Amino acid sequence: MKNIRLTKKIDYKQINSILDEAFGPGRLAKSVYRYREYRSLLDSFSYVYEVKKNILASISYCEISLNYLHKGLLLGPLVVKPEYKGKGFGVSLVEYSINKIKNSKLYDFIILIGELEYYQRFEFKKIKHKVKFIGPVNSEKILILQLNKKIKISNDHIVHFS
Repeated sequence: MKNIRLTKKIDYKQINSILDEAFGPGRLAKSVYRYREYRSLLDSFSYVYEVKKNILASISYCEISLNYLHKGLLLGPLVVKPEYKGKGFGVSLVEYSINKIKNSKLYDFIILIGELEYYQRFEFKKIKHKVKFIGPVNSEKILILQLNKKIKISNDHIVHFS
């Protein structure tokens, strides 16, 4: 897509401003940020939606593992400038980045904490198991997109993300 490009280091100031505007200062206490305390964003799968050098939306990922066995990505945050919400910029970023991740064949799954109503269009599903996650999280909002259909999550075990 012509308006989507990889995130550059010079974009972080503008992205942080959008994040502050959209989510407020409490965003830093969320679980996604707890993972980032020791997991860096992946430059290869973090994108912005830009129009005339103005960033309107951003999506980022960092690596995470499932049950210490399977390699995946934690999506987040996905953010759209509040005045541009509902115009499809976030949807475009999710579709574009998931397609790139699938084509890479490097990861078994993508996980996120979000609203099923929004993310089910991208084939994310709720995790139906007890989950061990860093930091406070509403277990009803933990969603997963399996990229490797061979992964089996046992009903008898707690799902660990680390």
